Amino acid sequence: MNYEQRTDPYSGEGFIPSRYNQKFATRKNQIAFNNHKARVIREKKKPIDSVLEINRKVLLKVLNGKESTIKSKEYLLGSGFDFNFFNRSFEKDGAYYQCVYNYAVTKEKDSRYRIYLMK
Repeated sequence: MNYEQRTDPYSGEGFIPSRYNQKFATRKNQIAFNNHKARVIREKKKPIDSVLEINRKVLLKVLNGKESTIKSKEYLLGSGFDFNFFNRSFEKDGAYYQCVYNYAVTKEKDSRYRIYLMK
């Protein structure tokens, strides 16, 4: 079957597709186009993702293989934890939890924080 000429969205070159749903002149162009799209998204997310990763590493180190521990705010701040960056939160049994991936942080009554490894 003959198809009309199309323009490759990555290279801008004209080509005659061999399939009705072909958008790129070559597979290499398709991969490069998708890699570029993903790179742009990663760069936009990088400032927040890098802080979340630091927070995750701090919580991992603080737990030191345990399922939960209690630390002061000063200790966490001194370890490099940033209380402005979490990627989700929830409320359960009257307690409010803020999470960094699979680690939950909740404030105790005495202004210290309990850190949990969520399974």
